[in-house]
Amino acid sequence: MNVNTGKVITGAFLYLILSVSCEGEDRRKEYAEFTEIPHWIESVMRENYYWYEDIPTKGLNFFAEPDVFFHSLLSNEDGKRRNGTQYYYSTLRNLSETIRTRSIQQTDHSYGFEFSLYRLGNTGSTSATYAALVLYVVPDSPAVRAGLKRGSWILYVNGKPITEANYNLLYGSEAAELGTGIWQENGISNLEVCSIEAACEIEDNPVYYHNIYRTTDNGKRIGYLVYNHFTDGKTEGDKTYDDGLRAVSNLFKSEEINECILDLRYNNGGLLTSAQLLCSILAPQSALGKSAGYLEFNNKYRPQTEEITLNPNNLRGGANLNLTTLYVITGEATASASEMLINTLSPYMNVILIGTQTEGKNVGSTTFKDDKYPWELQPIVCKIYNSKGESEYANGFLPAYVIDENEGANLDRFLELGDTSELLLNTALNLINGTYPPAGETISVSRLSSRELTPIHCSLDRKATNGVIVR
Repeated sequence: MNVNTGKVITGAFLYLILSVSCEGEDRRKEYAEFTEIPHWIESVMRENYYWYEDIPTKGLNFFAEPDVFFHSLLSNEDGKRRNGTQYYYSTLRNLSETIRTRSIQQTDHSYGFEFSLYRLGNTGSTSATYAALVLYVVPDSPAVRAGLKRGSWILYVNGKPITEANYNLLYGSEAAELGTGIWQENGISNLEVCSIEAACEIEDNPVYYHNIYRTTDNGKRIGYLVYNHFTDGKTEGDKTYDDGLRAVSNLFKSEEINECILDLRYNNGGLLTSAQLLCSILAPQSALGKSAGYLEFNNKYRPQTEEITLNPNNLRGGANLNLTTLYVITGEATASASEMLINTLSPYMNVILIGTQTEGKNVGSTTFKDDKYPWELQPIVCKIYNSKGESEYANGFLPAYVIDENEGANLDRFLELGDTSELLLNTALNLINGTYPPAGETISVSRLSSRELTPIHCSLDRKATNGVIVR
């Protein structure tokens, strides 16, 4: 609050300097140059922002810093409110402060792992202990070479305990010593120290893992795909990752899978085009060529809606799997294009969700840039509907089988992705094989009592997209 106030005061002071001089000199040209970027931001937002009617019509401070000015335009309908704070989906990014030039992150300067930070112990405790749970590690990364794996817990960095103030060290820095442990009987034990190399450029391929599981008793051939973000390739114009999806689809087709499990628990979205491709792979063959839904823009757009289809041409060498049922593993990070896929396929097939409630991001964004300014504007520009005109998932999708992999004794089964004993994959396999209790039946799950786990932060948040990227 003090920072924003200071910027407003500075803006007012500059206004006086620029517009008035003792000699009556006309300073309007300097005024215009100083406010050029805010005026550009306003013009883009008033024309394209989905909630443009909520932008104030007066009282805007064009002398404010661009990021402060941008946030003064945003609607309370934009994003989510958490713990009394509004988290907006629309963003403004300073290109001079980052080497990233796209809205999707293909490479990541890091140690090569994603994590969730937790506070351990009773919430009323005066002294807190923190630990980071490794969600997954990226192949050929410092994390892999250090021996970190999914389910590892990190409590120390260079001998100092992890806290809310220093956990960002885990994103990647110089070579370090990590104090790690494993979860056993509702606690972290077997502490040891591992050495991790300095952070480096990591290629985070979204096609993270795939496998085929076969059953001998009922002839099921089950394809399993862990897909971590909807990104088409490594760089602009590259389609390496989309081609990876096509390769998996051809493998699944050649092995004649008759069931499929899509793991989107860590997938917080990305490109519309990649989502359309995956939908075309998974949908029943009879749905190809039919409507996938439409994008609804603000009423300044002509036309206001844009149809999207389950176009077989999206396959381009890939294979349609002609499925009638899809099992989707979800989590709190499941958002945007992941939710669009669920919503798009639901009218055409049985989509069964397993895990926890999704984010609820039923909107799309577009990138706006002007070579004159070192800023990239990414406002929410549309709402996304399926072929039935449904878009009512702003609060997320609630799975039929609600299971929290991070809760209590469930952590004993926080195993490698693809391990058939891993909690959520095992649940999906049992559902397919008919060996799991029906939806709604109470499943006995023990919870932590004296040592509670309070989630503080998830590293996946930094990779979240501003709704489905439609342009």
